Amino acid sequence: MREKAIWAVLHKSWEESQKHERLLKTILMNISGEQLWSAPEQELRHQFPDVPVEVWRCFVKRRAGTDLSKVESYLNLNKIDILLYSMPEYPAILREIHQPPAILYKKGNLALQDLPELCIAVVGSRKADAYGLGVAQELGRDLSRADVCVISGLARGIDAKAHEGALEGPAGTVAVQGCGIDRVYPKQNTALAEAILSHERGCIVSEFPLGSEPLAWHFPQRNRIISGLARGVVIVQAAVKSGAFITIETALEQGKDVFAVPGQIHNPLSAGPHRFLQEGAKLTTSVNDILEEYNHEPMTLFPELDMNAPVKTVSNSESKKSREDQYKSEETPLPAVSLDVSLNEEESRVLQCITAEPITIEELAYLCRMPIAQLMPVLSMLELYGLVQQMIGRKYIRIG
Repeated sequence: MREKAIWAVLHKSWEESQKHERLLKTILMNISGEQLWSAPEQELRHQFPDVPVEVWRCFVKRRAGTDLSKVESYLNLNKIDILLYSMPEYPAILREIHQPPAILYKKGNLALQDLPELCIAVVGSRKADAYGLGVAQELGRDLSRADVCVISGLARGIDAKAHEGALEGPAGTVAVQGCGIDRVYPKQNTALAEAILSHERGCIVSEFPLGSEPLAWHFPQRNRIISGLARGVVIVQAAVKSGAFITIETALEQGKDVFAVPGQIHNPLSAGPHRFLQEGAKLTTSVNDILEEYNHEPMTLFPELDMNAPVKTVSNSESKKSREDQYKSEETPLPAVSLDVSLNEEESRVLQCITAEPITIEELAYLCRMPIAQLMPVLSMLELYGLVQQMIGRKYIRIG
């Protein structure tokens, strides 16, 4: 741990210069931590002439005022591990990208060298709507249940829901932060971060020095790690030129597979996925669209439903009697059925997907995994029950 603590101190000095980080790997490969800790400034400057003088000045000054045992204790107390580019534990898949981080900080149970063969990143907007959030959580859950590790950025919106979904399965998730590993950003995701760290196969990583604030430029920079750890990246909802959009562009530069979830054509959050669909991204409507790309065994979606079960038919006389029992006459307005109405399995499933936020029938069909032709009569019954209401533009809201 002493060796790693030394590099953490140097890295903090490097942050303050904010220049020439690419040279850090050169230093890592050519000097040990102990040599670094004891060498005079003049010797370091002579051995690494390309490193700015201010970096060595900052490091030597920091070194003189640092009790290394306290740094070691801090790392141990907070269960922080440090992976150096020169170490065999450094994830091999990251070595393949342009400008891999020289130093990675990690917390959690999952060792990065033990990442499963298939990892998929899920990215999207921080301001996603109900449809996008539902899709992200579903994909995260189904990927993890298919033994695929989910990579994302611990941000609000799509990232958070993808992580939450992944925690429901055995494969777990990796969160790549845009701040120091000893911080959580945003604060509202503190409980989520703790859940990730508690998962048997969950971890949080960061390339930024200890104590680093979540600066704006950190996030586009860390996106190359999100895509770099994965074999493919799924974009759920994102505006053009958003952070998630930039992640996909980075993934393409890295030679990664790109998947995109379609959305409503008039929704600005659909612009990003639709742009990449036009450029050749794979249309994704379920986890199986991703799995088949890697010859992975497909999942059985909604195993609790027997899709081959015979449909119960109702005779005209039975149907008429049922209507007469519910309504006194055809001429009077149809009253809302009380909330204690007994819903069948399909009606319950559809109702669970509808909230006070308007949702289109196309979005509902995706969330419910139900053809629109099958969905329409279910929605009609829910309207009769007084549980949902149709809005302009074939959108529905929950009112009961």
